[in-house]
Amino acid sequence: MSANLLILRPYEGARLAGAALLLASCQWFAIEACAAPPAAGAEADAVSIKACLIDPSSRDHDPHECGDRVLHACLDDPSHAVGAPLACEKRREEAWNVIARESYHAVETKLGDAERHLLRASQAQFELDLRDLCAVARSLARGDPDLAAASCASDLVAARALSLRKLAGRGADAR
Repeated sequence: MSANLLILRPYEGARLAGAALLLASCQWFAIEACAAPPAAGAEADAVSIKACLIDPSSRDHDPHECGDRVLHACLDDPSHAVGAPLACEKRREEAWNVIARESYHAVETKLGDAERHLLRASQAQFELDLRDLCAVARSLARGDPDLAAASCASDLVAARALSLRKLAGRGADAR
């Protein structure tokens, strides 16, 4: 085997990186197109979070607290079984995912082709970061590793949803 086969010229590396980015963005859309619809309560929970975000009394609070309300309401529900913390954390993530998806599409409609490409690339990178960071959270968990990973995912999706929401110009102060 020749060393020339293993060494990439600068333009070949750029082409390879571009192809990988294109593949990642195509993969994101394939995943989103095949993604299961949100759980029955996710849309209602998302409406609750959005109402909280635009509520004038919430203006001085961390916007993540609006998602925490969904989590606490779920945890306080006496009908939940032993797995309630994990199920409730996933419920909060699903609600934030609804908001993120809506905001992503609202932002996307405002962009030209080049900017949409950048948005797609940022989403593909977010998905990779989410997977990797939450895998670390799972491995570092002192308690339930599944709950740690779900909490990580919920927090990161909330941050992404709030950023996309701000870009979309949604809400009273675009929080």
